[in-house]
Amino acid sequence: MICSTMMRSALTIAALTVAGTAGAADGATSFGVGVDYSSGKYGGDIATEILSIPVSTRVTRGNWSFRASLPWIRVSGDPDVLPTLGAVDNLNPLGRGRSGIIGAPPEDQGQAENGTASGLGDLTLGVAYSVPTGGALGLDLGIHAKIATADEDQALGTGANDYGLSVDLHRDFGGTLLFGGVGHTWLGTSEFIDVDSIDTGNLGISRRIGRARVGTLYEHRSATISSLEPRRDLVGFVNLPSAGNGRLQLYLSHGLSDSSPDWGIGVAISSGHR
Repeated sequence: MICSTMMRSALTIAALTVAGTAGAADGATSFGVGVDYSSGKYGGDIATEILSIPVSTRVTRGNWSFRASLPWIRVSGDPDVLPTLGAVDNLNPLGRGRSGIIGAPPEDQGQAENGTASGLGDLTLGVAYSVPTGGALGLDLGIHAKIATADEDQALGTGANDYGLSVDLHRDFGGTLLFGGVGHTWLGTSEFIDVDSIDTGNLGISRRIGRARVGTLYEHRSATISSLEPRRDLVGFVNLPSAGNGRLQLYLSHGLSDSSPDWGIGVAISSGHR
C-alpha cells in the first residue's frame, strides 16, 4: 500500500514518540526516504503491484509543522487501480496498458488486462498545528493538499488536485501510546476520473520497548466510488531511533476488505537537525 495522508500522520505521531514526546523539537528539520510495496486485486480480477519510493521533508516551528513528500512510483496491473486511491472508474483511453483510441469500443481500444508504468507521483503538502491543551492529551489540527504532478495518462494519478482536513488525538500512558484521528478529503475530478470525497478514521496503540516502539494501527476509509465497499487496513509497525536525531520505521499491512490491497510492506528512514 502507499500510505494515505491520514495513515501517514498517525504513523508519524507514533514515530515521534520514540523520543518520548508526540511533538518534534522546536526548530527541527528532518529529511526522509522510504520504500513501500503493495499487492492486491482491489476488488477486481487482476493483481496490481505498486512500488513507491517517497522523498520527504518536515519542518517544525513552535507548535506548527510543515511537510512535503514526492514519490517515484512504479505500477503494474489494472489501469483502473491508482496509487493511494485504489480502484476507480478510469475512462482515460491512454490509461496504463491502453491503446488510446478515443471513442472506440473497449475491444477496439485494445484495453489491456494490465499494464506497467513508472514516473513521479503526486506531490503531497501538509500543515499541522499542535493545540496547547495544558495536559497530557495531544491534539493536532491539520490541512493537506495533493498536487497533481503524476501522469494521469499513465494511470499514476487522477490528474486533479485534492484538499483535506484532519484532527488527531494522542496520549501516552506510561509508555503506552493511544492515538487516533478523523479526516475528510475533497477529491478532485478530472476529465476521465470521477470520484467521491472520502472520510477517513484511524485508531492505534503502541508500546515502548527499550528504545523501540512497537504498535498496530487500524484505518477505515469510505469508498471512492459507490460500487465499492469501504477500505479497511490493519498495520503493524516498529519505530527505532537512528543516527542524526532521526528514526527508522518498518511496517507491514494487511487489507481487511476487497477494496484494500491484500498486503503491503514498507521501510522509512529519516534524519534531522536543529
